[in-house]
Amino acid sequence: MIETCQESLSAPARKYPGLSRLRPGRLTGAALLCAMLMACGGGGDANVEAPQIPPGPLAAFTQQKLDWQACDPELNGEQYEEQLAPLGERARCALMRVPLDYDHPAQGELQIELLRVAAAQPQRRLGAIVFNPGGPGEDGQASALVYGAQWAQASPEDVRGTRLREMGNRYDLIGFSPRGTGASNPLVCNVAGSFEEQDSLTFNRSAENLQQAQHNARLMAQACVNNPLSQHIHTEATARDMDLIRGLLGDAQLHYIGYSYGTWLGNWYARLFPERVGRMLLDSSLNMVEGLDGQFMLQEMANQRILDEIMLPYAERHQDKLELGSAAALREALLALPPALQEALFDDIDFKDSSLIERAVLRMSAAVGLGKLMHAHPDADGEALQTLAQSHAFSPLPRINEAAVQMALELIKAQDEDENKVVEESWAEVDAQGAVWLLPEFTVNMTVRCNDTGSQGDEQYWLGVSNDYVARYPMVGGSGVAKPCLYWPAPPRKMPPLPAGQGLPILMLQSRYDGATPVESALATWAAWPNARMIMVEDEYEHGLFPYGTECVDVQVADYFLDGTLPLRTSSCAGKPLPGEAGA
Repeated sequence: MIETCQESLSAPARKYPGLSRLRPGRLTGAALLCAMLMACGGGGDANVEAPQIPPGPLAAFTQQKLDWQACDPELNGEQYEEQLAPLGERARCALMRVPLDYDHPAQGELQIELLRVAAAQPQRRLGAIVFNPGGPGEDGQASALVYGAQWAQASPEDVRGTRLREMGNRYDLIGFSPRGTGASNPLVCNVAGSFEEQDSLTFNRSAENLQQAQHNARLMAQACVNNPLSQHIHTEATARDMDLIRGLLGDAQLHYIGYSYGTWLGNWYARLFPERVGRMLLDSSLNMVEGLDGQFMLQEMANQRILDEIMLPYAERHQDKLELGSAAALREALLALPPALQEALFDDIDFKDSSLIERAVLRMSAAVGLGKLMHAHPDADGEALQTLAQSHAFSPLPRINEAAVQMALELIKAQDEDENKVVEESWAEVDAQGAVWLLPEFTVNMTVRCNDTGSQGDEQYWLGVSNDYVARYPMVGGSGVAKPCLYWPAPPRKMPPLPAGQGLPILMLQSRYDGATPVESALATWAAWPNARMIMVEDEYEHGLFPYGTECVDVQVADYFLDGTLPLRTSSCAGKPLPGEAGA
């Protein structure tokens, strides 16, 4: 049994390119842990010292020394090498040992990989900012590297650039791989069974497809439940890991920037350790008052809102380029497309980055034109459609027409693919023996959501909810029928209660049309913290804003971290114009 368990933790590190950055020996502690389980069943004052923690069960962890070493240039992939070089010796990596279970620290331990970009002016150091990029399941180690390089290169010629450079001068920046991700003992789950082929839950509402989705969700849950590490992957454990980071850095308070799920993590930390909260930015917030289940369902409403209120009117304003007619006419044309073409279209539209709106609308134009060709030539196969698309006029402008033709060819290929639509490279891989492994970014996302709040109701309840949502949001709704957490046996954890007084000066940043963390969720969190301040970016749907690129947003955030200056309880900044427009 021990050999099987060791295989479940260490074999994926050999098999998967995404995990190849683990260095030899890095999983020794995880293998030992697995054997044990099988055998047993607002501040910022740099002069303020961290509170002394008396010896106790956690002493082996709280008294460890972090050994900061030069980072492996390939640690986070080639795309980060150019950011590592200019930071020189300021960028260092270390392993931090954490208890598998904080309530039972003798049970075993895990390793958390840290990356620190030291303050450029250590004599003026205000503390350390810890980052979490969201997910749950995203590896946050490179966050410090990305922002450290970006802020160091900000222009000193304007106030925005000056203030961002000052943040890098006066703060250590800390990125880390949350437990279960990256180099921190990755949670990789082996699927014991076969996935059913599954189509879009928005555009194929057949009983067979819905049942296949439920089968796949059940299989995903069982895969991770069978890994003993999964019971120790949840937000409370990660919040405690962050507090251990704070203590080992010698800081009295934790300064923090969290995006998306990172706002949920930040809220959990603030409830656990309110006296240790320093300056905290919650960017693109989840609703801390409710469980995770319903919040992620709100994404369908918010994405349909982006489509109806931003993307389609944008296409109407640019009829000279794409000739798609009114927003209402384009909506009807999209709804009339064949289901396979609808799926191919909406699978690749980005509802998080407003700078990509031109690509989204161009893709809609390609789909509408392709739909017309399919209607006029109902017997045409994929090859014939490619020929027809290459001579079709999608736009009166040659360059745009050429791009639309390429989009149409991509859509033809996408809708004709016969491979299993469930096992995708982004979150699963099949090894040489045919076994399916779910990869950490996906497994940690599912495991945290299930361990944190679980899922209410049953299959029939969620079938009813998804039927309602697909009727309300016909281009993006209906995914809620497949809920892995319905099959999760562990009881959900409870977020700690709000601290007395709730007076923490938390800063929140939110885009008005955010599709991933809708404004309704952010406002619920803002209301729960009476002293929280909200900066709303209007006419914007970008998810994860700071640094946003405008003085109104970035200077206010920098002033908060550098001087403790807070804006009004509510304030707003103008969103950046959409591409090709002076204002939107």
